[in-house]
Amino acid sequence: MRGPQKLEDRYEELLGKWTRSDAIYHKEDRIMVVHTTYLAPDLRAALREQYVTIFGIDPGKVDTDLEKITGSAGSTHEFFVFADMTSFNWNNLDETNSVWRLGLWGGWGQNGVPPISIVRFEGRGPNLKAFFPYLNDFGRSYLVTFPEVQASGQPVLDPAVGELTLKLASAYGVATLAWKVKP
Repeated sequence: MRGPQKLEDRYEELLGKWTRSDAIYHKEDRIMVVHTTYLAPDLRAALREQYVTIFGIDPGKVDTDLEKITGSAGSTHEFFVFADMTSFNWNNLDETNSVWRLGLWGGWGQNGVPPISIVRFEGRGPNLKAFFPYLNDFGRSYLVTFPEVQASGQPVLDPAVGELTLKLASAYGVATLAWKVKP
């Protein structure tokens, strides 16, 4: 049996550069493990190039989970989030009554901005898993979009700080993931 195609080294390097992981434990029990990839412009370009190389078609012409990532415009701060939780019922980041709150910070003294949208992916098919190898059979995948500008009109990403911090928080704990980003 054949496994997934070997992706180009450049894509794998960029995926490693832009992916962060964290976990929340309560005593000795695992509550959540989260892997998050910031869809930075260079990663988007490599992902699109890799997609066209493998499939030979424009990802904008197909509507599946992988193509939603590959074909997104990149005019916002977008993250591919994979969450694996002990309680499957809690893995509902996209629902308004979720126990989890998501926020994005881009500078000191800011309040976090909530996401514009959270889209739950239908599955973890082999194509999606080939591009994001940290997926497993138990978690759920999401495309999480945040604005580039705060309600105050200031950019979320403060050029003086150059770092984005995504937090997933609940009564059980906080997962914090940070990326150095050049504005």
